[in-house]
Amino acid sequence: MRRRRLQPEARRGVTLLEVMTAATLAATMMTASFVVLRSSYAAWTAHEADLDRAGNATAVLRHLVQNVRQCAGVVAITAPSDDSGSLTVVLADGATWRWDHSGTSITLSINGGASQPLAEDIQQLTFTGYEADGLTPTTEPNDVQAVHASVTTQLPAGGARTVSSYTWVRSW
Repeated sequence: MRRRRLQPEARRGVTLLEVMTAATLAATMMTASFVVLRSSYAAWTAHEADLDRAGNATAVLRHLVQNVRQCAGVVAITAPSDDSGSLTVVLADGATWRWDHSGTSITLSINGGASQPLAEDIQQLTFTGYEADGLTPTTEPNDVQAVHASVTTQLPAGGARTVSSYTWVRSW
């Protein structure tokens, strides 16, 4: 049996089945690409939000440490068990600074003036005062020579981030 050869003119074009298959494959590839890009963007956004909140906590802690190192003494400090702590210090020039945590924000008040927001999305702020030996905790302002500050923020993607620092009061 001999096969008949098709004429070149008869072999031009594509069948409807080939067009439908190509369109289906293209649609599948585009859908898969869109899903991957969307999930990557969502992961990126969640990571950026986590970094922003962790950065806020670190900035608050850095601000606290810098100013406690320069203060002349502690005027008031909350107990270490208080998750919404506050700390009041007096600077060498006589100005008093008060950091206070309420709700999810930390405020700063200078010389008893209006409270200014320092950071948002902070879940806990705790202070522990220590005597001159650096080991004995105290809440007596005149005995506080070192302060351990701890800042906790809730991350949007889940979990919490806590940063803490231990600093000596300048007057000591």
